Amino acid sequence: MTKLLQDVIERVRQWPEDRQDEAAHVLLDLEAQQVSRIRLSAEQVQEVERIQRSVREGAAAFATDEQMAAFWKKCGL
Repeated sequence: MTKLLQDVIERVRQWPEDRQDEAAHVLLDLEAQQVSRIRLSAEQVQEVERIQRSVREGAAAFATDEQMAAFWKKCGL
């Protein structure tokens, strides 16, 4: 166990039980992510990186709230 994790766990032991449970659920979620069977292929990873680069460089953008509302309306939702 790392020193950082050990220090945090010692502090968490002093928290109310409901907050301790919340912290435990966060750790369980992280654990579930680590053992997930879903993996991106090398090509998918490259595509994600390409899209992220495009957004950072301003060559691509996310849809606005208005555009998304229009899209969902068009889909009947």
